[in-house]
Amino acid sequence: MRFFLVIVFFIICSICHSQSTLIGKVINVTNQTLANANIIALPTSNGKNLKFSTANSKGEYSLTLDTNTTYEITVSYIGYHEQKLIFEANSENKIYDFILKPKENKIEEIVIKYEYKPIEIKKDTVTFNVKSFTNGNERKLKEALEKMPGVEVDKNGGVTFQGKKVTQTMVENRNFFGGGSKLAVENIPADALDKIEFIDNFSANGVLKEVSESDQLAMNVKLKKDKLKFVFGDIQGAAEIANDNNFNLVHAGLFYYAPKINVGYIGDINTIGKSTFTYEDVMRFSGGYSSFLNERKSLTNLYSLANDNKDVVKNESQFSAINLDTKVNKVNLTGYSIFSKTFISSHAITKNQYFQNATTIFEDKSDNTFVNNLMNITNVQLDYQPNKNEKWLYNAQYQFSKNNNKIDLNTSTTLSNIFFENLLKSKNNIFKQYAEWHKKIANKHTLTFVINHQFENSTPEKNWKTNEAFLTNFIPIQTDSEYLIYQTKEIENNTIDFLLKHYWILNNANHLYTNIGVSNWQTDLITSENQILTNGNINDFNSGGFGNNLEYNLTNAFFGLEYKFKIKKFLIKPILYLHNYNLKTFQNSKNTISKLLLQPQFNADYEFNENEKASFKYKLVNSFSEANNYVDNYVLQSYNTVFKGNALLENETFHNLSLNYSNRKYFNSFNWFAFLTYNKKTTSIRNQLVIDGINQFSTPVLTDNPENNWRLAGNFSKKIYKINLSFNALLNWFDYLQTVNNELTRYERTNQIFTIKARTQNKKWPDFSIGYTKGFGNLKGVTTSKNFNESFETALNFRFLKDFVFEINYDNYITKNNNNNKTYFEIANSSLRYNKKNSPLTFEIFVNNILNTKIKNNISISDYIISENKTFILPRIVMLSLTYKL
Repeated sequence: MRFFLVIVFFIICSICHSQSTLIGKVINVTNQTLANANIIALPTSNGKNLKFSTANSKGEYSLTLDTNTTYEITVSYIGYHEQKLIFEANSENKIYDFILKPKENKIEEIVIKYEYKPIEIKKDTVTFNVKSFTNGNERKLKEALEKMPGVEVDKNGGVTFQGKKVTQTMVENRNFFGGGSKLAVENIPADALDKIEFIDNFSANGVLKEVSESDQLAMNVKLKKDKLKFVFGDIQGAAEIANDNNFNLVHAGLFYYAPKINVGYIGDINTIGKSTFTYEDVMRFSGGYSSFLNERKSLTNLYSLANDNKDVVKNESQFSAINLDTKVNKVNLTGYSIFSKTFISSHAITKNQYFQNATTIFEDKSDNTFVNNLMNITNVQLDYQPNKNEKWLYNAQYQFSKNNNKIDLNTSTTLSNIFFENLLKSKNNIFKQYAEWHKKIANKHTLTFVINHQFENSTPEKNWKTNEAFLTNFIPIQTDSEYLIYQTKEIENNTIDFLLKHYWILNNANHLYTNIGVSNWQTDLITSENQILTNGNINDFNSGGFGNNLEYNLTNAFFGLEYKFKIKKFLIKPILYLHNYNLKTFQNSKNTISKLLLQPQFNADYEFNENEKASFKYKLVNSFSEANNYVDNYVLQSYNTVFKGNALLENETFHNLSLNYSNRKYFNSFNWFAFLTYNKKTTSIRNQLVIDGINQFSTPVLTDNPENNWRLAGNFSKKIYKINLSFNALLNWFDYLQTVNNELTRYERTNQIFTIKARTQNKKWPDFSIGYTKGFGNLKGVTTSKNFNESFETALNFRFLKDFVFEINYDNYITKNNNNNKTYFEIANSSLRYNKKNSPLTFEIFVNNILNTKIKNNISISDYIISENKTFILPRIVMLSLTYKL
């Protein structure tokens, strides 16, 4: 850490001498400040970069200029004549106030004489001109975004702007593959980009424009004019050249954009662990519900299809996706279909340390996992807007997945050594649909009606084949020469939601919204476990309290009032909902729970100025548990875990508060944000645990034991000359009570993560970044555990000999705990790319895992287990790639 800080310090000191700062105010002839006035400094000599700034709410500006450079500085403001200043190289005058004179016709549009503005800010929209931040080395949208101030792209393709996650991704104002960011940032060519827009409080519904309260952040990609009616993209093929492991890659990203139709195709076949489909993609694509309603949790699980493809010993992935967006008269049709097929083999070794009040048990575990998954998601949406005051929307989605997995597991303790062959199969079918109708029925009255329906069916099967009896104190297993336990489940889920909302605009500063709705969730859940004996007989576990046949029906009828009013810079919204919950469960007996509950909410926003905002939110939430927590009988969950539900569970109640603050000054290259959340459960559902060696039995109970969770996060970034520095902090505190072996124990968890990064931001410099992260974790409960995490990352990208681009990145991770256990893991990747200017061909040699690291080490801590994990990963891979750009 000290070495890293010293490097950053000397880099900053070595470059600060080559910059100077001009400061001052922008005012009019009556001495009134002109907030957000644009200041652009154009070098009078070639080869220098344009500089830009904007005045803050007090009219103050700060403009960082290169020494030994003369600039023509132009200040502009709508309704005023622009003013110019020639700032001589090495001028001693560092303070200058601009006084603008008003135009006679203030409505006259200002004509900007420069070809482009690097950044434009209009209320909730920030627009970046791509060529102001890129140097031509970028291949995809991801690399271009990473060079824009306030924008971050994580390793899974998620995009954040000013600390807020992008929730909708569009190209030319149209959704790109359902609005997910990963497929966009990793497939849209950088040379097709013109501008990037970030739109806060985004709403795609023009009928609700006056009353929309969206908290969504959209990213809209604007293409160059020659790409607006054009087929573009690239096709890549790669093969291994250093060894004979049959590693290969074929990838295609092809796009056609025209005024009335957009088509995109992405295909990928690879054996090098390249992830095309992630958990985030599954979450987005498996949506299919109206944004006006709360998302329904699915009882089937598609997320197993998005395995972490990096930590495997073998990976064969096939992916194909097509997206269509077209408009016929007043109907807009959008749709996408995604297919994914994966074959994955993984190997891991784990040492578990179980804490049980007064004793400690050790387990050595080794597993080999073989995954064969198939998935399809198809979505179609019709958007009909007969006029500006009415809108109809219908969306239908079908999901299918098929899983065939095998796990060879060996678990060893001082008392036993057992080998398991575990097979898992499932077929899942889900159909979702919703319809929306929005109409402005009068000048100040608008209606919204929404109906949402979801049906799903799943039939998972599991079996455990082993050489020794297991869970003998929990399951009615019979003695045999070998043991085969077979489990089946049948899950059918049917939900429907209705919502009618009335928007009443009392005046410009006061709105009243009325909500009436009902939601119904029906679930049929059947589970069965039995032992198939070697003589052919069947030992049915129903006699031992296993086997479930549950009918679950939850209805929530609600009425709510929302009053929104504005006082100066405050936007305040008190909300009150009345919910009538009715829960019925049918199994061994019938249980009914009915509750009438008030749920208040309160939102407040304060806008200091266009760039500085604060918000506060509070809500009281009542939540009933999912169907599987209500089963009366036992369920076998794993080789060492048995679960039993609780048919008498009632609702959890918790208070949620959040406070957010953001201050963004793009032209001064200074940005920071912070948020604080607090969640307090007054009644909570927690699993009571009985632990016998490594075996566990759990059942959920409703308690009055309070739970508190605090979360504080912040980000600060500042551009110093041509280096962007950022600091991130995340702090989390969580306390709760947990019953283990009939003893109630208080647990306290704390986690702190701090990250500092430095990155060059100059089109003529190599792209170099360096970062350091330090994490601390502490758990107090049955035992006290501490862990410490460190990671270091660096990356370099530069062009040489005009047509060559070299890239390299390196990461290392260190984990330690208070038992002096330590793990270390490092990985590096590199590539050399050749592309002759104006040539459609690109040649590349890339190396994954240069250091040929075999094992990824990690230490994790839960309430009663400390685990040391060793995961085997793909070896060094050297590939030769050829890419053809359309």
